[in-house]
Amino acid sequence: MTGSMLRVAALTTQDGILGGRILRGMLDAGVVLDAVLLDPTPCSAREREIHALRTDDRLPSLSLALLDDAGVECMEVEDHNAPGAIALVRERGIDLLVNAGTPRIVSPALLDAPTLGVLNCHPGRLPDYRGSCAVEHAILEEQPVANTVHLMSEGIDEGAVLEVREVDLTGVATYPDLRVATYVQGFAFLGACVAALQTGERTRDDFIEQGAGRWNGPVDDATMSEVEARVADGRYAPLQAVSVA
Repeated sequence: MTGSMLRVAALTTQDGILGGRILRGMLDAGVVLDAVLLDPTPCSAREREIHALRTDDRLPSLSLALLDDAGVECMEVEDHNAPGAIALVRERGIDLLVNAGTPRIVSPALLDAPTLGVLNCHPGRLPDYRGSCAVEHAILEEQPVANTVHLMSEGIDEGAVLEVREVDLTGVATYPDLRVATYVQGFAFLGACVAALQTGERTRDDFIEQGAGRWNGPVDDATMSEVEARVADGRYAPLQAVSVA
């Protein structure tokens, strides 16, 4: 792609919780989006409830109307893994797809459709915190919370890593504070990475294959209460380091 910008498209849904914010982060970073592919899967009430609890309802979804102002074309597809969606990616010569909230486990065919791959921002340090509740597991293990920008692969959270960035905990006093900081910094981080890839400042050579990692599952209510308490009462060591600095 020397001498020309990568063609970038995104995968999201019409009513996704974070899709609009991820797209906003890319646009704010100067990314030129060729298109946004919309999967029809609706966001469930349970997903919205969990998000509201994690963030104290301080991070509501953004309307995709923001794409109209940027002149980005939204294209409805049967689903992100459907042959028609894959054909669109190939026909438009998309080099990089960005996960902005696809509800699908991305198929091998979709992973292979763009020339560079499908980029994702995982709210956890890879390969140490694969899977769900990476933020919570890091808190329980007294480890810094981080975002990881990586290529998606057939193995969930196992794709090559572009960069890991620890979350700045300045001003964090509660678990929702920490969750909001992780999301907000992740949006900007992902946007900056996509912009650097689009312009050629960073390339496929900058990605590093992951080694052995660890899979983490959901935490139960009692464990979540412990997570919240550790942040609120200052027992979480990385927060103590911030206050000392």
